[in-house]
Amino acid sequence: MTSSTAPKTSSSPAGALYTNVQRFSIHDGGGIRTVVFLKGCPFRCPWCCNPENLSFSPQVAWHASQCIHCSMPPDASGAASCPRTPAECPTGAKELLGKPADVEALLKVVLRDRVFYEESNGGVTVSGGECLAGPNQAFVLEFLAACRRAGLNTALETTLALPVRDLATLAAVTNTFLVDFKIADREESLRVTGIDPRLRDDNLRRLLSMGARVVARMPVIPGFTDGSDNVRANVGRMRELGIERVDVLPFHQMGESKYDAMGMDYGLRGVPQLGEKGVDDVVAACEEAGLRVVVHGE
Repeated sequence: MTSSTAPKTSSSPAGALYTNVQRFSIHDGGGIRTVVFLKGCPFRCPWCCNPENLSFSPQVAWHASQCIHCSMPPDASGAASCPRTPAECPTGAKELLGKPADVEALLKVVLRDRVFYEESNGGVTVSGGECLAGPNQAFVLEFLAACRRAGLNTALETTLALPVRDLATLAAVTNTFLVDFKIADREESLRVTGIDPRLRDDNLRRLLSMGARVVARMPVIPGFTDGSDNVRANVGRMRELGIERVDVLPFHQMGESKYDAMGMDYGLRGVPQLGEKGVDDVVAACEEAGLRVVVHGE
């Protein structure tokens, strides 16, 4: 376990929301981890598998398979068709997405699994959305500092492509940064996702100069990031920065049902998951450059 001498912060996490606390995760920073998902993201990746975390405001989802139509006609659908609030829904078909993120309350939740962290060298990971965007950034600093004071290992999953007010403090409370490498070309990345890889790299250089542990994460998305030129450009950027490990994350369709529940369009609906050869080619390109590769992350 890590030292508990993490600095205290004075930033207020007022306004931050979370959608889920996922326990027993094994692909988000090492060992068995609890992942806190914060709500809100300024970017719009077409393949996003967490659409519930795009908006910074609370939302309501409707899960058709759980609805017994107790308050709406059998042929009606969608959250707007039902007069009940999520709290009144007897089956959970109506779900509130976005609860206030309270540092002490969430700390109590993640501490329940301390024994699993200790036995597996795991810990707590904060994800999103983009967990450093808007009011989330203040919450992240306070929450991770509280986790470190409690002796927990911490990880942060982020694009890092936005201004960070206190990068040194963030580095002091974060054991591992899991940083996205998606579309390498800056103009194309800004056009498709809104992410500026130049800003990410500026933040990464500063973090790495402080001795921060950084793991690159490369989602392999058909038609967007799986091209050999894009893969090679991302790999070259990682090596240039001095990153030694990359998590290759093959595209999947596990987020499709979330779009349905929220009544949102999903541009990658029906796109097949990446074949074994496609993943192998990306892994080979990374290994040829001397990177340590972990498929799906650890």
